[in-house]
Amino acid sequence: MPKNNSCAIDESQIDFGRLEMLNEDELSSWWRMVPGARRFTNAVAEAVDKNCAVAAHVPFTDASGFVQQLVKKISGRHVSKNVEIFKYNDKGDMEDFVGALTEKLASNFVRDFTKDSPMGDLAHQNTFGGYAIIVKLTQKLYWLTQAVAEFNKNSAHSTGSIIFVTSEDNPSPSLTRLSDYLTPYDVQFFAINLMENAQMTVQEKLYTSTLAAKLAGQSAILAKNLAKPELLTGGIDFVKKVVPNLDARSFDRALWECQTQLLLPTLEKLRGLLIERNFARLKNILPCPGGFGKELRDPWDMELSHLHFYGGREHLFTPNDWDTLELAYHARNALSHLTTIEIQRLERLFAYGF
Repeated sequence: MPKNNSCAIDESQIDFGRLEMLNEDELSSWWRMVPGARRFTNAVAEAVDKNCAVAAHVPFTDASGFVQQLVKKISGRHVSKNVEIFKYNDKGDMEDFVGALTEKLASNFVRDFTKDSPMGDLAHQNTFGGYAIIVKLTQKLYWLTQAVAEFNKNSAHSTGSIIFVTSEDNPSPSLTRLSDYLTPYDVQFFAINLMENAQMTVQEKLYTSTLAAKLAGQSAILAKNLAKPELLTGGIDFVKKVVPNLDARSFDRALWECQTQLLLPTLEKLRGLLIERNFARLKNILPCPGGFGKELRDPWDMELSHLHFYGGREHLFTPNDWDTLELAYHARNALSHLTTIEIQRLERLFAYGF
């Protein structure tokens, strides 16, 4: 599965204010248990281990939950550290920021203007020794990359750290991005855990969580609102209740990719079962043309289309096997033509497992 999810709902279409937010247990699960989110949190927390600065990029909707979990992680790993949260919403330059930060948290700091960089001066004077400062930024700061680099240039003098949390993109390499750590498998892992107590079969849960993850992209909040039994039964009508401005093409693509990913192995399994059960009878009608100049000599070379054509012509299969072949053949044909399988056929295919 590609890391970049082209099926994900465009976040500009989403009114997050009307969605159900993550509760405490779900926040903890996302940031501590989901592999990509956990690695990201650990990477950011390493700034405290190394007494340096880092800028962490998370979506706006995830920022508060991330800060909450980051404080817990730092406090657990560094019981003697003082953790402070500073919200900065001005557009000033680096000098303005350092002035606002020290006025709030280190009023005894005296800027040494022989030092070119105010951030370097903070580190050099060990202004925040013993502290982990989490700075919540509300807008893009053009000097953020420089600030991190200059603090770290002098971090050998520091026993404190500064973590900038931003939802605005900034140049690498100083920015640690959540998006670089998450994969669709992480979001699916989270979604299927949310559905642990749902009254669904294992196949229904796997299918629904896979579709929810494709639509949610990297958003834990959107995954929570989509990973529900109604997604299986209601399809696009349910999703439109969550995201009224949904691009139907995104949903159709996600649905087709989900079905292709999960059902093709099942269809291959059915092909094998049908050949195994009817091997001798199939052998008796071979050789026969396989298309594109190919001659079929072994039943195992027969695709579902061959089984359907020749088996139907020769009335080769029992009624039960023919029903199974019809189900598999039409499902494979639909997916091959970029169309999706309706819920009734899906439920029948779920019975064969993934």
